[in-house]
Amino acid sequence: MSLELNPRRRLRIVAVIDIIKGVTILSVGLGILRAQSHVLEHGGQALLRLLDLDPAQGAAFRFIEFLHAADLEHGLLMIFAAAYALLRFIEAYGLWFTRSWARWLGLISSGIYVPFELYYFVKSPGWTTLSVLSINLIVLWLLWPSKKPISIS
Repeated sequence: MSLELNPRRRLRIVAVIDIIKGVTILSVGLGILRAQSHVLEHGGQALLRLLDLDPAQGAAFRFIEFLHAADLEHGLLMIFAAAYALLRFIEAYGLWFTRSWARWLGLISSGIYVPFELYYFVKSPGWTTLSVLSINLIVLWLLWPSKKPISIS
């Protein structure tokens, strides 16, 4: 049995990944909505410590200020989470039905993260960072236009 990844199957694999991303972010958003105060700020401070950035200076300080404000507005965060999930679901729909706009949307939205993921992997290598980077690179590979046309059968 061979698993041939024809162009349509490649797009559908990414569509399923997008659905999983959308459901995950909605779940996280609902969790944040129920979370206690300052959970985001504390999480942001932990992230900055992990990245070895001083949370009292420059962009890191503004990031913590943003998270502090977001902690006070969980409903607004849920709106952003819902908007991101909707984008993932729209992209998944377009990919499932082989729309070319969805392929380009996927390439752009996945490609944006790769430089940051590479930086984070070099700075702090581990299975989690490798997995996230690998999944994004696989998505980019799956979305990259192939020479075989997509048949609508």
